[in-house]
Amino acid sequence: MIPVAIVGGGPIGLVSSILLSLNGIEHVVFEQYPDTSIHPKACGLNQATVEIFHHIGIEEEFAKHRAPFDSVSATAWYTSLGKDSIEIARREAWGAGQRSQEYQRNSPAHYSILAQIRLEPILKRRALALNPKGLRYQTKVLSVREEDDSVILLVRTKDGAEEEVRAQYVLGADGGRGFAQSIGIEWEGKRDIVDMMTVHFKAELEAVHPDKSVFLSWLINPTMRGSLGSGYLYHIGGYFPRREANSEWVFAFPRLPEDPKTFEREDTIKRIRRSLGIPNLDIDLLSISHWSVNAIVAECYRSKGGRIFLVGDAAHRIPPWGALGANSGIQDAFNLIWKLVFALRSSNPKSFDGLLDTYEFERQPIARRIASNSLSNMLNHGNVMDTALGISADEACVEDNLEAVRAFTDPDHPQHINKRDAVKKAAADLDLEFNAPGIEIGWFYPSADINNEGDKTRHDGQVLEDGNFDIMNYHPSTIPGHNLPHAWLKKGDKDTSTRYLIRLDSFVLLANSSQWSPAQNKLIHVEVIDGQEGWTDRDGEWSRLCGVGPDGAALVRPDGIVAWRAHEWTPGAIRLLPTILSDILKHGLHEV
Repeated sequence: MIPVAIVGGGPIGLVSSILLSLNGIEHVVFEQYPDTSIHPKACGLNQATVEIFHHIGIEEEFAKHRAPFDSVSATAWYTSLGKDSIEIARREAWGAGQRSQEYQRNSPAHYSILAQIRLEPILKRRALALNPKGLRYQTKVLSVREEDDSVILLVRTKDGAEEEVRAQYVLGADGGRGFAQSIGIEWEGKRDIVDMMTVHFKAELEAVHPDKSVFLSWLINPTMRGSLGSGYLYHIGGYFPRREANSEWVFAFPRLPEDPKTFEREDTIKRIRRSLGIPNLDIDLLSISHWSVNAIVAECYRSKGGRIFLVGDAAHRIPPWGALGANSGIQDAFNLIWKLVFALRSSNPKSFDGLLDTYEFERQPIARRIASNSLSNMLNHGNVMDTALGISADEACVEDNLEAVRAFTDPDHPQHINKRDAVKKAAADLDLEFNAPGIEIGWFYPSADINNEGDKTRHDGQVLEDGNFDIMNYHPSTIPGHNLPHAWLKKGDKDTSTRYLIRLDSFVLLANSSQWSPAQNKLIHVEVIDGQEGWTDRDGEWSRLCGVGPDGAALVRPDGIVAWRAHEWTPGAIRLLPTILSDILKHGLHEV
């Protein structure tokens, strides 16, 4: 019997595989397709995800392939990209420009852009290097049957043969292709909201695009119902070893009632040319995908028998406005795998059921929040920017739409100033999608704050006075349940981040005094930040953010989440630490 079987070899399945391998856990990955994805899919990778890439050993290769920062530092709205193109608004985005220092304070990693078709091969190479026989492509899982002591998977191999595989635990990471329903788990939320088409193509657009720093170009063509009918465009490289002039692009657009039921090659090319306003654009189509916008979350993340877990799109389908779907899925895996590892290393894995239950308690509320936020981002494009400009989605309002654009561009028009001000405000409102570190890295797990330390300070500001979560801003905190804050440390000639001191195989105690050193054992690694024999607080940030006294300490989980903290050192606290850790591992929490 194999300890873990993973159903699905996309980014979440591959990250899960790498994490298991790094912890020495035998496992297998079943992927029904012959290789990695052929359609671009997810692109934006936030700071929390890139930190994970550091921990799994792909950060250096990933950095070679991601988009140059100066080519993805802004987003903009245009009427088209042709000779009559008008720029409506432009915003710096993803930590560029005025907010760059804020993003640098938040994390040692950069927000990055890399299409899934380029990320997956990097993950695959790493997964294969660690587990050469563990990735089984062209192997489809036909059924899953959960028993008391295992899960039995019926799989069809690439030569058509069927075999049964028995595993202690199974991860459903099939990208939402029906795994949840196959084990009796239903979806909650809004589904089939909008029918979308995504087209991957090659074209010489570099020379005609008005701004080389813009990654996402939102089109509001007044003759095509504005945002509703126009679509959006972004480049995906390749960027390594250099970006070619005839590079690759993705164009996405909603299907309208008058559109053909099936977009054939010529229909698709015609639609791209019309939206971009470039009637003779030479287009080489690479792939076309039809999909529906969903904002749904699985009703539970763990099967009734407790041996099957859902991760990534198998657990939540997030609208892509905000680039939180793949990021959340990778962060799901980072939350779950260490808990599975500790259970599998135990002589009695069932004793870790409480810890494994916390996967759902912690991650499901995050998915619900980002699904709602991403759906709002999608709706805001039409409701906010088009409304500010005065563009209507009514097919009969083309002349009125053209007049609205004339008013926006003509300084002598009586509505010119009002429209300019309204568009400026709309662009600022849409920052919830393009500059929102609160929802990207500020999420935390209230259930882990068992002593309710966060109630006194509204979780150090991450919860607003009205009780809502602060989506826009990240408030670093060491309250249990929060991500360990980033601060630069120095020892000798080595600089590192507190975020990079976490360990995949054990807890880390970040201690402001060497008095905590005796706490070190096989499950707790002690890192001293005292400016003497240990690490030096290079810029004074750790002292500002650690939330404990000059001889206090913070205990950090393998996924970088603060599990417990002591405001000061006492002999009693250090004696109590093994009991605290035991409670965390067996129940997922500790109460003092």
